[in-house]
This record gives sequence, C-alpha cells and structure tokens, in this order.
Amino acid sequence: MKLLVLGATGKTGRLVVEQALAAGHAVTAFARDPADIQISHEHLTVVNGDARYADDVRAALKGQDAVVNTIGGGERKLIANTTKALVGAMQKSGVKRVVAISSFIATPNFKPTGMMRLFPRLVRGMAADDIAGVKLLEGSGLDWTIVYATLLKSKPKEGYHLVGLDERVTAKNSINRVDAADCLLAALDDAATVGQSFLVTGR
Repeated sequence: MKLLVLGATGKTGRLVVEQALAAGHAVTAFARDPADIQISHEHLTVVNGDARYADDVRAALKGQDAVVNTIGGGERKLIANTTKALVGAMQKSGVKRVVAISSFIATPNFKPTGMMRLFPRLVRGMAADDIAGVKLLEGSGLDWTIVYATLLKSKPKEGYHLVGLDERVTAKNSINRVDAADCLLAALDDAATVGQSFLVTGR
C-alpha cells in the first residue's frame, strides 16, 4: 500500500513510518522540515509541506492509497485546522482511506480525576480541538477510522486492548507509542473499522 503519514516527525508518527516500512508499505513522510526525518529506506519518500494548508497536503496525496494522521495538539486549533485541510485535500484528490489518532479525553469513557475533576472547563477546552477534528472526519464522506488512545508513553512494546463501552479510563491509563502505532496500522488494514471509532489502552 502507498501510505502518506502526517505528523511523521512526531514520536508516534516516526514509529508509524518505521512499522509501515517494515510491513512492506511504500511510505511518504510529510514534514515541515524534511531534515527531521532520520529514517532512510528504499521505500520511503520525504516531502516538505505544512499540514495546515490543503494545497500542500493535496500535492503529497498524489499516487497515495491511504493516510495515517498522527498529528497531535499543542498549537491552538491545530487539530481542527489540519483536519480541515486534510479532508479538503482528500476529497479533491480522490483518496478515501484515512486512519487518525485522537485523545482519550475526547471520549465518554474519560473520567476526570484530581485537578482535572476540579476544573471541568479546562478539560473541555483541552478536548475541544480533538472533538472538532473528529467531527470534521465523521462528516467528510471519507473512509475514516478514529483511534482514541490513552496517555502515550515512549516505552517498549507491551500490547494493547480495546476499552469497552462501559469501561472508564483516567489520566493514569496509558499506552506505549509503539503499540498505538501498531493499532493504527492494524486498523488501516481492517475494512471492518471503516466508519468506526474506538478507544485503546495498554495491557
């Protein structure tokens, strides 16, 4: 599969690139600074662009089969702005398949504890950008899958499991980035996940 990875210079995105290459995919890593891509592989292409701009994303989508979006928050409205650009670019390019990661705090499964419980407005503000991005994907008409992940940690592979509808998670729950990357690529290859969203956490 020819795969475009957004957020390829991030901690999770880099693992998606590595695992996708190991699985035999042809990967295009999208980055504002290509020098930040430290991986070298015969099936890896690095392209320069800003994910906030649909024209940049559309150029990178040429010849692709699917997209894995690992862009994380931080900048104000980053998720909403980059998802809007991605959706517009995909709709124009004809590429339909996209798998995106999102935060567990945007799910009904999340139970605020400690300081988060005392400041619900802060929690809603943190989740607002993620929710905006999710809604854009859900209304896009694309073949989307959304993987909500608990707190991401950079530890060795341990595995993951899907969180049940009635199961609650807190900021104490976590998943290792390598397992989250594995989950994203597994969802990409599973047609049954199209139009679905689910929450994963570590074992």
